[in-house]
Amino acid sequence: MPYEKLKISTPSPVLSWANHPLDSEETKMAKNVASLPFVFKHVALMPDVHLGKGALVGSVIATKEAIIPAAVGVDIGCFVGDTLVPLIDGKSYPIRDLAQRNEEFIVYACTPTGRIVAAKATAKQTRRNASLVKVILDNGKEITCTGDHQFMLRDGNYQQAQYLQPGTSLMPFYSKVDKDGYTLISQPYSSRWQKAYWIVARSGLLGQVPKFKEQRTIIHHRNFNESDNRPENLEFMGNRDHSTYHRNLVERNQHWQSQEFEQKRVAALAKKAQTPEGYQYYAERGTKNILQYMQHQPEHFRQAVAGNGSRGKQYLVAYNQSEKGRAKSKEIANKFYTCDICGAEVKTPIGLHNHRRKEHQCDRKVVAVIPLDYTEDVYCLTVPEYHNFALTAGVFVHNCGMCAIKTPFQGEQLEGKLKKIRQDIEAAIPTGFNENKDIEKTVTNWQSWRNFQDLHSGVQDLQGKAMRQMGSLGGGNHFIEVCLDTENQVWLMLHSGSRNIGNKLAQCHINTAKELAKMAGNKLPDPDLAHFVAGTLEFQAYWHDLQWAQNYARFNRDVMMARFKRIIEKHLAGGKATKPLLEVNCHHNYAEKEVHFDEEVYVTRKGAVRAQAEDYGIIPGSMGAKSYIVKGKGDVHSFCSCSHGAGRLLSRNKAKGVYTLDDLIEQTKGVECRKDAGVLDEIPGAYKPIDQVMENQFDLVEVVATLKQVVCVKG
Repeated sequence: MPYEKLKISTPSPVLSWANHPLDSEETKMAKNVASLPFVFKHVALMPDVHLGKGALVGSVIATKEAIIPAAVGVDIGCFVGDTLVPLIDGKSYPIRDLAQRNEEFIVYACTPTGRIVAAKATAKQTRRNASLVKVILDNGKEITCTGDHQFMLRDGNYQQAQYLQPGTSLMPFYSKVDKDGYTLISQPYSSRWQKAYWIVARSGLLGQVPKFKEQRTIIHHRNFNESDNRPENLEFMGNRDHSTYHRNLVERNQHWQSQEFEQKRVAALAKKAQTPEGYQYYAERGTKNILQYMQHQPEHFRQAVAGNGSRGKQYLVAYNQSEKGRAKSKEIANKFYTCDICGAEVKTPIGLHNHRRKEHQCDRKVVAVIPLDYTEDVYCLTVPEYHNFALTAGVFVHNCGMCAIKTPFQGEQLEGKLKKIRQDIEAAIPTGFNENKDIEKTVTNWQSWRNFQDLHSGVQDLQGKAMRQMGSLGGGNHFIEVCLDTENQVWLMLHSGSRNIGNKLAQCHINTAKELAKMAGNKLPDPDLAHFVAGTLEFQAYWHDLQWAQNYARFNRDVMMARFKRIIEKHLAGGKATKPLLEVNCHHNYAEKEVHFDEEVYVTRKGAVRAQAEDYGIIPGSMGAKSYIVKGKGDVHSFCSCSHGAGRLLSRNKAKGVYTLDDLIEQTKGVECRKDAGVLDEIPGAYKPIDQVMENQFDLVEVVATLKQVVCVKG
């Protein structure tokens, strides 16, 4: 058995993966938690378990209808099973069916600047019997999801479904099939339609776009289904090679199957040419072909039209001055085009473009958000690179992703650059108590500032500080690291939290819980185990602030990682932007509503990471030891959890008394980092051996990558 049942007398048992005896203080803390009447099933202790406040760091506590404000967290937002997701094969699928595939597929995602791309994704069930809301859009579509799921706003930021207001502008997803059967996608940044197969190509899923001598590069659909834009169905060709290929198919009687079929096809085209729409289509195509002919064979064209100039000019002048010519000119000038968003008739293509930009901002608006009185199992996607995906309903939503990124760079590219990289990181990302001197636009545009006034009254004077700290690291065990894996690939990793604002929010609610416990006369084994009961106003206020703080922490990591990535790209790629090969973003010290042992419970992971089957996670060692990228195995006894690191062996004060600066220099040999008294309490010897911690949880996670840092930045 990989875990041990502690020999203590409590209403709920304690299961430990630590593989060592707890000391007396640790045992007392575990016993206190396991004695609470609302603890469900048992308490699980991860391999990195050590003393904390109220509960052990590294403990996983499932509770019924109550929660202890010892961690900051948020549920992962998700969708009901029949929510439709469009894939690049031209079809839409229920998200439930995608979760049953157990394989990657390709969705539409969107950058913060409004450029739609194609991206790889996976799906899974994330929660059972979840509470729901219904989001109604201005196109009549309805989306049923958890209230905490984040929708992408028109400015590229996110807002939870439950806080969306009527009239809120969302990032739109418009698609249609043209007359030739090709899927078109409207790009929000430009309001222009783009063929989906070029979106796939420009997203890098077909490799580098080749050039063909004296030909235009086009994309051929191998199965002749113009809406199937899967990479395996697409092939680059030169335009003339493509035409020759199709002619050969006809001559060899392939694809069209028979001469009779080809005769019917030609007859259908002739019939189409007799209609006004067909006439216009072939006229436009003819003009396009003539222009291409003029461009590619100019000498032949000049010879063919020699002597026609004067006659042609005279004809055009006569035609334009005729009654028929004037009528045609008037018809063209007054032609109306239909807006596919509102149905309005607008003159000229330029007028239509301006109409879409002015009247709709090329967006999708919220009509209403309605709480529902039933629950359902819910699902979500993971889109590692872009963290969002399109719904068939016509909007983009955040994925439930897990912060480390695997870069395309190799270790040898770092040679001679480590010190300068560390200096640039320290200059760009404030550490310790330092704050940003200038607040970047990305931070001020964060949508959740709008809800700041809804937070606990005890933090209302901290918005300015919270803004200045957005994109800062903090101190303690928080870090920014450049790492190498066993294949010499460069990884970027960072660990931070919700900064001062998160800490203040937590303390405000902990104090409220303590006051309630005192007023009720509750005799708790530890005052820090004061709790809120589900359904009360205090619980609702706490849960709301939990979500806000967790979103702050996640966005803080995003801001830092963007700066961090730009620094690495400056040194290793001449400033050219690169695409990560893998992204992992997980959090600890949080609470979620989950189903375990067929019952819905609140799970608090204090210094632990969720490790459901296929969940990606990060288990860092100390500043001189290895770290691990892992996948969860979904172990039920741990409530699908694993450790969040090595775990402290010595307290900070004790570490300073045991070790010297010489020890720090020796234990961080080979790492470009601070080696002074300010970080002595973070010396590797103050932490448990990470190899042993990983061995103790072999049943909880599988190792995806083993990392060793070469640069470490701490506050």
